[in-house]
Amino acid sequence: MGNRHMARESALETLYAWSSAGQDGGMIPDLLASRLQHEERDEQDENYLREAVYGVVDHVDELDALIKTAVRGRSLRSVAQVEINVIRLAVWEMQNRLEIPYRVIINEALELTRDYAGESPRGFINGVLDNLAKQLRAEEMRG
Repeated sequence: MGNRHMARESALETLYAWSSAGQDGGMIPDLLASRLQHEERDEQDENYLREAVYGVVDHVDELDALIKTAVRGRSLRSVAQVEINVIRLAVWEMQNRLEIPYRVIINEALELTRDYAGESPRGFINGVLDNLAKQLRAEEMRG
């Protein structure tokens, strides 16, 4: 099994490029190919990268609708591209990768935020993901 943190970094970079270019799904194969050729990331979990990227891209409208319920007082358009894609990736994981504890998903999202967007958006993203975890992982949070 490859490194999932590296796969998440590549997924975020792919999703950022995709959303910045108007969410053209036809770009995804080329974007993924370029991420998979990244020498520093030859240890990444390639299957996880593909699954995460296509999971977000194929369900972006449902993900965004869910995210809107947790982004209080802001429109999604006002959220920076890096930040919205960190959130989308984390929400996809919360919904589809139940074997990964929600705390691990949130910690990974906050690490990506720090690395790609800096410290300032971390509080916002933590709050949004915490709200969504209450909806998506209620049983796990109680346990």
